[in-house]
Amino acid sequence: MGIHDVLFRSLEEHGWAVSDDLVPAALVTSLRDHAHHLWHQGSFKPAGIGRNAGATHNAQIRGDAISWLHHNDATPACAGFLAWASTLQHDLNQHFFLGLRRCELHFARYEPGRGYARHVDQHRGVQARKVSLVLYLNEAWNAGDGGELRLFAREASAQAASNTPEAQNGSEAPTTSILPVGGRLAIFLSDMPHEVLPARQTRWSLTGWFRSDDEG
Repeated sequence: MGIHDVLFRSLEEHGWAVSDDLVPAALVTSLRDHAHHLWHQGSFKPAGIGRNAGATHNAQIRGDAISWLHHNDATPACAGFLAWASTLQHDLNQHFFLGLRRCELHFARYEPGRGYARHVDQHRGVQARKVSLVLYLNEAWNAGDGGELRLFAREASAQAASNTPEAQNGSEAPTTSILPVGGRLAIFLSDMPHEVLPARQTRWSLTGWFRSDDEG
């Protein structure tokens, strides 16, 4: 059995998968330390909604600050994770024939009380993002701290785009809720509706997408 077989089986059956031990603990610690270093350097910027010239900032909808991970970053933490993600990308292509060509990643930091309203990671009319991933970098996290990632059934995408009261209220039950425990990896299909609930403490992660397009 391959290292990613259990992960891929869940992704195929449910559209999402979670693992607490796929990413080496030492790498998680290095990434956490690097994220904190970038924060103290002032490298994080408020995240926007939308893309390119149409991007806007609304902290009531999306409350995180982000710092992009660049592929020419030679720090051991970033280089180590990029190598790890490259293996995952290769295995995803081998298993699902997705034609993934690259991975884009950023560190994300949510202040206490901030979250991200329900959305999908694929921009309107652009389907290059195929698989989303989140690696949690929190040092200590308990159930009462909140900050869960809530995933909704992919069939809800059509309903969410309609004008029905159910769509407007987002009233259907989530498929799953994932607590952002440090070292936990979550992957899910990028057309899956999801939200980030507000937390009681600062919430850190490394977040990104495997894409089927070339960098442009």
